[in-house]
Amino acid sequence: MAKLVITLDGKVLKEVVLSKDRTTLGRRPYNDVVIDNLAVSGEHAVLLRDSGTDAESYTIQDLGSTNGTYLNGAPIKSSPFREGDTVDIGKYSLRLLSDTRQTTFGSSRFGATTGFGNSRFGNSGFSDSRTRAGDAERSYKIKVLSGDAAGREILLSKEQTTFGQRGTLVVSVMHKPRGYELVQVEGEKRAQVNGVSLGLMPVVLRSGDVINLTGIQLQFLQV
Repeated sequence: MAKLVITLDGKVLKEVVLSKDRTTLGRRPYNDVVIDNLAVSGEHAVLLRDSGTDAESYTIQDLGSTNGTYLNGAPIKSSPFREGDTVDIGKYSLRLLSDTRQTTFGSSRFGATTGFGNSRFGNSGFSDSRTRAGDAERSYKIKVLSGDAAGREILLSKEQTTFGQRGTLVVSVMHKPRGYELVQVEGEKRAQVNGVSLGLMPVVLRSGDVINLTGIQLQFLQV
């Protein structure tokens, strides 16, 4: 079942399971999702589950809010809202996610799933100059460099794949038109790419980049 993961300044505040076809968002206590902040309107926005599709496909509509509703950084009035998308309301970010399955390598746990999209989390220390044309036609993998699973390789055959341990630190590698992007999904500690902590913009990975997840190192490689 789909859920909203609500964050503020990169910290997860709560998760809300979306069990209704119509879910209201706003500051007033009668909303389905209450965000008690003056930057949020009393009736700010509404999520409408799309009929005839899976539970992770919605439409987000702004309800004439004062400060607006932003989908993946762009202001919207009404727009499709799919698994992995992020809505910004005031200073709060609401990411649409589904349940994930866990894959265990030795004593190290890595979550693997499809469904994480654009995010406000990422690396402010890298620029788009890292993007390379033709990534859509190339194959890439993640190689585990340290820990009990060292030597294991995961082919990035899905649009989005996550790694890490739920409740501690989780990152997502997403296949986008400009290449493979890395974002942090969960955790107060920040993951690192080549020794630089993830910040507020997505990282476009290039072959050879090393990702550090609290001591466990992964490497992004072209196959």
